[in-house]
Amino acid sequence: MSDWLLLCAKSRKRFAELILCVVSIGLMALLSGCGGSGSSLPSNPGPNPQSSGLVSGTVTDINGAPIVGATVTIAGQSTTTTQEGDYQISNITVPAGQNSAIYVVRASKVINGQQWSGQNTIEILNGDSFTSNANVVMSPTSTQATLSGTVRDTNGNPLIGARVFVAPGPVTDQQTGGQYFTSLSSFTAYTDTNGNYTIPALPTLTANGTPTTATYTATASFAGYINQTFTNLTFTAGSNSQLNFTLSPGGSSTLPAITGFDADAFTVPQVATRAANATRLQRAYQAIKNYILKKQGLADHRAPDPRKVVLRYALHTRSAPAGSIVECDLFWDYQQVPNLLGFDILRSPNDNVHFSSIALLRDPLGDRFADQDPSLTPDTIYFYSVAPVDTINFPQNGQEGQPTTPIQVSPLDPINVLSPVSGQTVSATPTLTWTSVSAAGQYTVLVYNQFPDYQSDTNGVNPILQQITSSTSYTITSPLPPGTYYWTVIAQYTPPSSNVGYAFSVSPIGSFVVP
Repeated sequence: MSDWLLLCAKSRKRFAELILCVVSIGLMALLSGCGGSGSSLPSNPGPNPQSSGLVSGTVTDINGAPIVGATVTIAGQSTTTTQEGDYQISNITVPAGQNSAIYVVRASKVINGQQWSGQNTIEILNGDSFTSNANVVMSPTSTQATLSGTVRDTNGNPLIGARVFVAPGPVTDQQTGGQYFTSLSSFTAYTDTNGNYTIPALPTLTANGTPTTATYTATASFAGYINQTFTNLTFTAGSNSQLNFTLSPGGSSTLPAITGFDADAFTVPQVATRAANATRLQRAYQAIKNYILKKQGLADHRAPDPRKVVLRYALHTRSAPAGSIVECDLFWDYQQVPNLLGFDILRSPNDNVHFSSIALLRDPLGDRFADQDPSLTPDTIYFYSVAPVDTINFPQNGQEGQPTTPIQVSPLDPINVLSPVSGQTVSATPTLTWTSVSAAGQYTVLVYNQFPDYQSDTNGVNPILQQITSSTSYTITSPLPPGTYYWTVIAQYTPPSSNVGYAFSVSPIGSFVVP
């Protein structure tokens, strides 16, 4: 196997020059978070008018496989997950006179005759025009566990609006030694006026239905206080465990450097959600993307979720070529840091100096960010960096630690399969051809003997043939048995140095028949 899809264990040098992006103090003040586990926070004496926001996210199983066709409900509004398990619901309101409002995001679906469900929390800020991101992890309802407890200060007073994060892991990467969490999304709760929290719907089984051997990590975080973290937690189906946190005020504001920072760019076909077989195609492209991530050793790194992320950009008109979706994924190692509030995500489309903050990831368990800004465009160079944010001085001083050395990524142009035409009858040793992609150094041909989507939303289909070539054609040499076959081509740009990220472009899925 070529090293094109192996994990790039890049050693990064720290910044020689500071490229901190100063975060708006006004926005940071809104993000400090205060109280309530119901649908809204306590009244704010200021004359804030009613506002509304857009909530989007992804629904997955505990292993990160997308759940397509799940029903997602927020504040009485419902939709169905579509593209790669994604959903979007608009007009989620913050009542007049309140800083923000907290809502529960619920997802449900029947899979193989069994009821699956999941939920998480989302906070919408008053007057915030940005998109809030809330991911939901689903599992069989009958096998879930619940965690509840209190978050108080050292005097026993309840901390209202403290956040509790729970995630399975961390595990240690055997190649790099870095740690990461194993589900696409963590579970989150906010404490009420008595400092109480509850996190239901914790999975106790793997996606394959076997008891999970993973342990959980739980962290409580509140601005101005030192985090408290518990590790090696275990849960059983139907259990209701208690876990209480006591947070100390003050402490050091020094933050360690982020390690293991890496980035990839993906260009994949866009699927019309109303088209025939849309669900199967969406699952298939996500499966192929996960195939790439697994070969790089990055598949288990999870994405950030509920109200831990505030996107600093509004949704734009897509400037990527019609029919394609561009995404840049960032990865780094998890570190247990007692004064870590989260991460500031920085991006520059022009150079590695003039960065803008595109997202605030308020999650001390975070180890990944997916930039899905619709304005991302192939053949454009983007620079990314990540800076840790200090919980002690947040939000008054907007304190940040040293940003990572920037990584440059450039999404590839779309790639298309040419021949055989889908459904064409061919010989047992057909020649497959596709379009060239500028900047791509090699192509990987994948051939399947069944459609390569997630079976039952959880398990991917493995290819029967994998071939790497620098050409735009490949002739299959070992005769294929009679049957229907599916194929796709992945174009790859391999970076020349450690401060440049990989880029991949996935072709539409073709088919052919061997009589």
